[in-house]
Amino acid sequence: MLSDFQARLEEVERLVRDDRDEVGKRAGVPFIVFTYDPDDELEVDEEVRNLIEKLEYHDQTVAGVDMRELVFSILEDRGILENVIDLERRDRDQLLDGLKSSLLDDGEMGQLASAIATAAEDADTVIVYRMGILYPFASASTLMGQLEMNTPDDTPIVFCYPAKVDDKSLRFLDESEGTYYRARVIGHE
Repeated sequence: MLSDFQARLEEVERLVRDDRDEVGKRAGVPFIVFTYDPDDELEVDEEVRNLIEKLEYHDQTVAGVDMRELVFSILEDRGILENVIDLERRDRDQLLDGLKSSLLDDGEMGQLASAIATAAEDADTVIVYRMGILYPFASASTLMGQLEMNTPDDTPIVFCYPAKVDDKSLRFLDESEGTYYRARVIGHE
């Protein structure tokens, strides 16, 4: 028997494989937010990798964006990873401000959104996972806002986010992280 999140991942698979035209039909953007309980992170991570393999088996070009790897890679490329680790111990507020400016505020699109947009150029589907690393300096809503006018309309982007849906907002660790009302949300109870 499938677990709740496995059944919901099957819905994601159906949308991006068989019903692609439904993804952005109502909202006008090709975004899907797949939420899950943060306690299920390791199991979801494995199932997301399985989903990527299934889509590739069905001849889709899938760009899997591991947000944790992307954040560390950008910080390392900029030569500031060690400073970030040190600052995390000393001054969390300064760290959060620095991460926002380093990863989100690079002109019209931040480095994180730019990497996702670049992946979308050559893919049939983009799946962004391990997004818990963004909290609390960024949100899925922020990324979607930056990507809205900068990605192909026919490339679904799935954001796998450890959060709960509360009314129309996403809640991560019991704090509201904002609302992106245009994405299709496949949420958990």
